[in-house]
Amino acid sequence: MLFYVQMKWNYQGRMSQDKLWDLEAIEGEHGIAGIRSGKVQLFKVVSQHRVIAIVDVDNLEDLDRNSMGWLPMREYLEFEQVWALRDYEGFITDVRAKFPSPGSPPAAAAPATTAAVARGWFGKLAAGKFDAALTFVDPDVVWDNNPQVAEVSDILPWLGSYRGLPQVLKSFEVWAAHSKMLSFQLVGDLMIDGERAMGVVHEHAQCLANGREYDLYVSTCLRVQGGKIVEWRVFWDTAPILAAYRNL
Repeated sequence: MLFYVQMKWNYQGRMSQDKLWDLEAIEGEHGIAGIRSGKVQLFKVVSQHRVIAIVDVDNLEDLDRNSMGWLPMREYLEFEQVWALRDYEGFITDVRAKFPSPGSPPAAAAPATTAAVARGWFGKLAAGKFDAALTFVDPDVVWDNNPQVAEVSDILPWLGSYRGLPQVLKSFEVWAAHSKMLSFQLVGDLMIDGERAMGVVHEHAQCLANGREYDLYVSTCLRVQGGKIVEWRVFWDTAPILAAYRNL
């Protein structure tokens, strides 16, 4: 569920502006983590004590818990507006169908946009919800995970190209037998161009055989059609993981 949230810093007479900025620095860590999860877009209103957010939440309770209990600045934030949003394409579908009455057969839902699918995908992966992330993937997806090279693939046997979810999941089973994901975070903003989306991911993982940890920066390219990811290609430098796996 999408919400527009308009917030105002209500601090006058309660603290100095310098103290406000100290608290906002802490609040900023929370906000940037939300942006990188793909679940939040945040904007500062120029020359005003206001911040605007577009928030994607699973339920109303989590939105209320976040605004009332989780935000570091909750005591000094006045929530001026909280508006529920719906997808515009779905709205136009209702318009074309003359707003069908309750009980009528539902009109075909408009497919999710590239941006919505990509943000949902990266957000679920960052939260460690792999099964939920797979709901964004087409059953016949093409998955390219760096090309196979003999000297490298002998050490990293999950590399290569796969088609269809069964093959994709099998490659991840092979990976999971050798490595453990410790964190997965989107770095910066997504780049969206039509049906294509690209983001850079920071992966922090561990070699299970020796406990060595390693970091990868992975360029992830998605192609979305009909609200599903039909191509998923990644490009990354194998050197850090090869160093972690050496002498096995």
